[in-house]
Amino acid sequence: MFRSILQIYVKGSDEAFEFYKKAFDAKVGFQDIDENGTVIHRELDVCGQAIAVGEARDTTTSGGDRRITGNTMQFCIQFGDGQDDKVRKAYETLLDGSKILTAFGELLFSPCGVELIDKYGVWWCLFV
Repeated sequence: MFRSILQIYVKGSDEAFEFYKKAFDAKVGFQDIDENGTVIHRELDVCGQAIAVGEARDTTTSGGDRRITGNTMQFCIQFGDGQDDKVRKAYETLLDGSKILTAFGELLFSPCGVELIDKYGVWWCLFV
């Protein structure tokens, strides 16, 4: 099976997980919890696409001694024609603490969309 997963690492991942769950009306997907009840990995199902939310650490287990944070990636979600209400709901939820880059409304490539950096530093482009 082939699939693509968007992985977000943020400080306060428990809160962020619930935040994104609400924004996208997402279902809880795969979760891996250790014997102490600590979440190791968890995913949200957003319209059939997986978005994983994990806790950002100051070090990485894959060879780095520090994590570099920046908006060098953008997560784009195209909801499809007639799904303006989903774009608006996600926008209205993500608006809390965000920086708007392109105001909600008509975009060059879509009749309805928005571009923002949310309170966790994740850069989103949402459109129909």
